[in-house]
Amino acid sequence: MSRVRAPLVVFTALLAIGPAAMADEGQWMPRQIAELDAAELERKGLQLAPGELYEPGKDGGALLDAVVDLGGCSAGFVSADGLIATNHHCALSAIQAASSVEHDYLNDGFLARTRAEEIVAKDEDVAIVRSITDVTAQVHEVVARVTDPAARAVAVEQLGKQLVRDCEATAPSRRCRFAEFYAGAEFQLIESQQLRDVRLVYAPPSSIGNFGGEIDNWMWPRHTGDFALLRVYVDAKGESPGHDAANVPYKPQRFLPVGHEGVEPGGLVAVLGFPGATQRYQSSAEVARQIDQVLPARAELYAEWIGLLDAAGRRDSAVKIKVAAKLRQLQNREKNARGMLEGLARNGTLARREREDAELVRWTGEQKDARYADALARLGELSSERRDGFVRDFLLDNAARGANTLAIAIDLVRRAREREKPDLERVAAYMDRDAEQLWSAQQRRIRDFDREVDRALLASWLERTAKLPEGQRIAEGASADALVRTKLVDEAFTRKLWDASWAELERERDPMIAFARALVPEIEALEQRERARKGVMLEIGPRWFEMLDAVRKGPVYPDANGTLRVSFATVQGYVPRDGLLAAPRTSLSGLLAKHTGVDPFDVPQAIRDAAPQAKTTWWADPTLADVPVAMLSNADTTGGNSGSPVIDGRGRWIGLNYDRVWENIAGDFGYSPERSRNIIVDVRYLLWILDEVLHADALL
Repeated sequence: MSRVRAPLVVFTALLAIGPAAMADEGQWMPRQIAELDAAELERKGLQLAPGELYEPGKDGGALLDAVVDLGGCSAGFVSADGLIATNHHCALSAIQAASSVEHDYLNDGFLARTRAEEIVAKDEDVAIVRSITDVTAQVHEVVARVTDPAARAVAVEQLGKQLVRDCEATAPSRRCRFAEFYAGAEFQLIESQQLRDVRLVYAPPSSIGNFGGEIDNWMWPRHTGDFALLRVYVDAKGESPGHDAANVPYKPQRFLPVGHEGVEPGGLVAVLGFPGATQRYQSSAEVARQIDQVLPARAELYAEWIGLLDAAGRRDSAVKIKVAAKLRQLQNREKNARGMLEGLARNGTLARREREDAELVRWTGEQKDARYADALARLGELSSERRDGFVRDFLLDNAARGANTLAIAIDLVRRAREREKPDLERVAAYMDRDAEQLWSAQQRRIRDFDREVDRALLASWLERTAKLPEGQRIAEGASADALVRTKLVDEAFTRKLWDASWAELERERDPMIAFARALVPEIEALEQRERARKGVMLEIGPRWFEMLDAVRKGPVYPDANGTLRVSFATVQGYVPRDGLLAAPRTSLSGLLAKHTGVDPFDVPQAIRDAAPQAKTTWWADPTLADVPVAMLSNADTTGGNSGSPVIDGRGRWIGLNYDRVWENIAGDFGYSPERSRNIIVDVRYLLWILDEVLHADALL
């Protein structure tokens, strides 16, 4: 056993005895479920054995086999005929792509009453985890052998790419991922089946799916019907390389049965999904950098871009459809950054991390191994390096998040440069395996292009680059007016450049391509600096976790990284501030009380017409004496958990996770028993709409 593998021995022992007192905290890997305190979970209401939740190769599948990755969101199979449920905001890009001024499914909603009416969900695919293999020993051999940090990072990247290539060669639909846990103490190869024929079945109008808009986003009480239904199709071989009219509905190995009874306050729930990223184990120096630099910069830039997109949408309904998905993403990120800043201050996170770091210094001083003190010192150096030149790096990192044509040009230039290298030596996004997905992104950008929007976003970004200190400036002399004359909005022209060599692209005179040629080397230099830092972390990360394990109390679970996890919780309210107790559930009556007739609080007439009889329907909760709309739990969630199916203690589907409360945005940096609350849309609200409002109850 190599020395860098040792910390996991400590972690495994801790998992066997530690989590019982704090079962609500933790985003647990599937293999860790069996190591949790079964008696504690049973006391809280879990009626499932660990193998019913997760057991590789289980005949008929386990419950986690019903959970799918939906391109950065989560979803779950809820029928034997390939129907998946997720959030409305997770299906937003597909709804937007299918919409037009004549058929505005964003505003009006969509329902397919027959299979023939289902619409292709453009650019959507699902991934179902099939196997998880530990590859830590192979990685640590490379880490120990390569001494230069940048070369070490490259060597580990190339090992990961080779493992992925070998894995994906086993079947046409295989999609594999090389994933890191515990700051490099553990690595896994995750094999998934990718299914790419996905069709839109039901999406509510935005007055339901985005009820409350940005005013209610991240807030409680909540009454948003953030749900959508899609269906997965496959060919006769059970594969799904793309849309084909001859395909048939997929028969999942396992699907989640509907829990019509819901869950009462105090009842157990479990959130199943793919949480994106948390920062539970950052040093105090890195937390301070987030507070001082990263979060304020993100909030300020995205707020300006939101204003530009919002104004563009107000002037033209066609543009409003084009910018809808980008606007929603920016709004979410901007409000998240503001909420994170407020929450970190409220929770005293920095002071707590500083106390913890002081304890780490004390602990390392007692050890005879100087590597611990060295790891602490080098962590501080990495954070200091990132502080230097932050604004410039931040702008480079966001260059492709603004104007669509600049994003296209950057990808074209980078693709041509990377294609000069062997496939395994390329940046991952530009490897051959991702070429089709990358081209789909360009098509989406062309489809959503508006010249005035691009001009405004470019001008905003260029104005910031012009204010950089002398010697740090990028894109000097560039003009938004000149750049938006690009021909990259012509798909045929862009497709021609897509297959061009680097020599051919160097001769291209399109203004945006010329601009990207100057910009891309700066982006690549930033990535190279980050690669060197990553190489340092590959060496010191396992030591850092070993130190944290020695001084921290409570469960040890890896940071979220977009891999399959489970969080156990109970339905409960909270105290958002002094003198205010937030109840854990909302109802249809509360939704109607918010109705103003003006967006974003305009309840559709069909809902208002059906509401008087709602209390006597099958979907009314006996305790509420009303149709439930949303609930709170103290699950441990983050971005990526959007669309996560939520089950009760018997494994029945009772809702979809879709948000966190304002006081819990900073939960990415640490779980709080008092404030960590996630928001779940109750499945009975969806079922009531399908049954009593749309008369489409046959869907579920």
